Amino acid sequence: MDRIEFFLKVLELKEIKRTGWLRKEIPNPESIADHSFGVAMLALLLPVPKGLDQEVLIKMAILHDLGECIIGDIVCEGEEENKKKQKDQAESQAIQALLGNKPQLEKIALDYIHQRTPEALYLKELDKLDMVLQAFFYEKNRKNPSLQEFWDSARKHIQNPDVLEIFCELDRKR
Repeated sequence: MDRIEFFLKVLELKEIKRTGWLRKEIPNPESIADHSFGVAMLALLLPVPKGLDQEVLIKMAILHDLGECIIGDIVCEGEEENKKKQKDQAESQAIQALLGNKPQLEKIALDYIHQRTPEALYLKELDKLDMVLQAFFYEKNRKNPSLQEFWDSARKHIQNPDVLEIFCELDRKR
């Protein structure tokens, strides 16, 4: 894939709407690119836990859903083990196809998919925090009924005290 093809493929992330919001019939929901931007902003602006590399976190945030421009936004209900493995494998192959000529970026993206570094584990929390921030926004500004399942999903993953504090503050404001 040449660089023009690559950039055009990546631009598709601006058009792919997030599946969870579509299932809830949210009008004009965020795109995958919108979500990646939100996660990157959290990685940039929140305190970085000791021992983690903020530059890697920001790169990982930008790359964390890149494979979805090929495979789409696949949601694994309840993190069903077999479906999750299949999704991770398909996403890994997509990342290899997209970033095979950029081994450092490929490694960062694959580390996130397979949750194999401290940065990946922390970024998963930021990913869930961004999701719950979006749920809060939709509940408050779009007059949507409760999006409790998104809150429940996020809460299962959030352990970092700074991230948990924001989550709890948001939950109190509901």
